[in-house]
Amino acid sequence: MRALLLASGFLVAGGCVSAKHMEQAHAKTTLGIAYLQEQNPEGAVTVLREAVKLDPQNWRARSALAMAYVTKGQPALAEETFQGALRVNPTEGEILVTYGAFLVSNGRPIEAIPVLESALNDLDYRNPAMVLSNLSRAHLEAGDPEKAAARAQEAVRRAPKLCPARFHLGLAHEAMGKTDTALRDYAELIEECPNDALGGWLRTGCILAALGDSSGADAALRHVTDAALDTPMGDEARSCLQRPGG
Repeated sequence: MRALLLASGFLVAGGCVSAKHMEQAHAKTTLGIAYLQEQNPEGAVTVLREAVKLDPQNWRARSALAMAYVTKGQPALAEETFQGALRVNPTEGEILVTYGAFLVSNGRPIEAIPVLESALNDLDYRNPAMVLSNLSRAHLEAGDPEKAAARAQEAVRRAPKLCPARFHLGLAHEAMGKTDTALRDYAELIEECPNDALGGWLRTGCILAALGDSSGADAALRHVTDAALDTPMGDEARSCLQRPGG
């Protein structure tokens, strides 16, 4: 089972953890995760550090604490804490997926790939499609669009409404020079994920602009500029319209 187990006590470095301390750590971990969901990383760090102190073997507390450090923009502490979680439970898919995503987001996709591959080996992890989607992103960032496309296709087969995987599939085909296929991928993303499709509209508009289809590009990119005007995505949309051929 993936829930924290309450036992009478067991040996850890420096002594033993009582059932009471384990229960307290469990409660603080739950609270810390709630703080993270409420966008309160400061509160999360405080209670999750207490949870780890109470029960150093609580991998979920360590993993959540690492994510709190990520949210606070402290990657060095996040890295150290992820490593601590993996020392406690090196095969836990939940830790591996989160750590792998952290590595990709911090420009370390080549390191992320074996971490995410290891996550696929945890047969108890209930969202393998998300692992595959993260792997597709890692391969994209590592400059291997063929492997990215293969992983994204596998993710979409398992979870047709997994929007990031559909977007990664389009990006991979675009990077491979398969423009028509990429446009179909983005169209399917827009159809399946209408509330999470700005990236699809953006890439569709930029492709059409490069092909000289000004009216099609304008129609697609309007979705982006209307919803995300003063954002990097909005800036990219305007840039695509201004490129030669747009």
